Amino acid sequence: MAVHTRRSTTQAKPAQKEPEDFIKFADSSDEDEIPSEPATAPTHKRKADDEDNEEPQQGVYQKCYNGQPVPPWLIGLKRLGQGKTPDISEMINEEVTKFVDYISPTPEEHQMRAWVIERMQRVLDNMKMIAITPVAKCFGSFETRLYLPTSDIDMTIMLYREGTTKVAASYQTKEALRRYLFTLARELKRAGFCTKCEVIANARVPIIKTHEMVTGIAIDISINADSGVQSAGVQRSFSERVYPHSLRAIVLAIKQFLAQRSMNEVFTGGMGSYAITLLAVSMLQMHPRILSGGLDIHKNLGVLLIEFFELYGKRFNYDNVCISVLEKGQYLDKRRKGFHNLTQPYLLSIEDPCDKTNDVTKGTYGITRIRQTFSGAYDLISNSIFAYHQTRKFGEPMNEALKWLAARPSNDASSAPSKKRLKAANGKAKYKQDGAPSSAFNSDPWAPVSFLSSILSVDRKVIDSRAKLVKTFYEGTLQKILGVEYQPQLTKLLPAVVKASGVPAQASVSIDFVKKRKTGKPSEAADVVLISDDDEVIEVEDDI
Repeated sequence: MAVHTRRSTTQAKPAQKEPEDFIKFADSSDEDEIPSEPATAPTHKRKADDEDNEEPQQGVYQKCYNGQPVPPWLIGLKRLGQGKTPDISEMINEEVTKFVDYISPTPEEHQMRAWVIERMQRVLDNMKMIAITPVAKCFGSFETRLYLPTSDIDMTIMLYREGTTKVAASYQTKEALRRYLFTLARELKRAGFCTKCEVIANARVPIIKTHEMVTGIAIDISINADSGVQSAGVQRSFSERVYPHSLRAIVLAIKQFLAQRSMNEVFTGGMGSYAITLLAVSMLQMHPRILSGGLDIHKNLGVLLIEFFELYGKRFNYDNVCISVLEKGQYLDKRRKGFHNLTQPYLLSIEDPCDKTNDVTKGTYGITRIRQTFSGAYDLISNSIFAYHQTRKFGEPMNEALKWLAARPSNDASSAPSKKRLKAANGKAKYKQDGAPSSAFNSDPWAPVSFLSSILSVDRKVIDSRAKLVKTFYEGTLQKILGVEYQPQLTKLLPAVVKASGVPAQASVSIDFVKKRKTGKPSEAADVVLISDDDEVIEVEDDI
């Protein structure tokens, strides 16, 4: 059974014990110890019915194998993996891919954010500053496309001398920047961009926090903060060139993990997107099996995610080591680097690749809680794997603690049994000799299985917010304000798709949204809209 996280193939090992200082999750146990597995277990296996051998159609399941609701990223799907008893590392890898596909912004969501930036630029243009050209630039997760649906837009307003790309001398002092922030806040409200602006003028980097009125998207606005633009370039380089697809998957999963625990804001001691990216890059750079070529990153995303929690939750030496991603990755001595804090030696230190004198995580003063949470996540996801393995083998988990962890109500920690009760139940456990599973566990081998739901969740508020934003897109409110239309980027069809669909070889495809063409507006029923070179609209069903 796949548990050894250094390999794609797996071996069973005892469930991990949760640390004494484990920070309780909203969907985790109140207790800090998971009793070990019984020394002996029945030797019989659950017998499958003849119909179990038949692979079911997608979309027939409402609950997972343990009786819990199917998470949003697995809705409409049967159990992941190939065959009746797939490798668990393969299942986790597929689930990470499904989660990333689900949590990633849709073209409509991304376009709405781009229009918000365009609207901000128009407000700046209307201010008509003398000899000054204000330019709205984005950095952070929007620029790198590593943002979550609820992420805000990090924006800086560069005040250039007219006709140049040099910052105007009159706006290089902190006092001048503060005055401009208040002026900009008044102009944003006057132009109808927002209804409320919060100016944080006394911060190390003064900013405006607001929400665009039509979309409700949160925006943080700073002035002349071009360092953020440079860091965004580093993130894009790693995520698009060095580790395409794989780095993005790990970073998005970690960002969602921290965001749902309110540990993702640096000003509250959390960890920002830049730091998360550098942590993930360092792990990939220093991983011995990746260095030796013995681990395929794309086939082991789930394994690498678990190893991330293990490394930074249980193994990493925070007191003495500084992380650097330069020169193909290295570990530095914090004291020699000058990042050691005598009063807070436990802080995480990451060398900024854009400025070697800058410690990216010096403001992450909540690292102790984050570290404990990473450790707890490793224990939870590992135990969810053990629970499924035992269920697949014996019909239900053989350990009472694992049984509770697998079948507890989603996001409910209040029903967690006490440590004393768990130990008593574990010592007195009597298993049915016929191997029949309890009513909480589905004997169907194709019932959906989710390991990530033990540590990740997407609440109803996020789902509704995304639906509202897409609805606003199709209503066209923001488009009317800006006087623009959505023109989707057209890409050439793959030869295999062309051959399968029978469309012209030079046709282009858009799977999102297409405005009127010569032949009129495509019907809403078409899942894929093809536009050939002569502007002919071809509607194709979703089976291509």
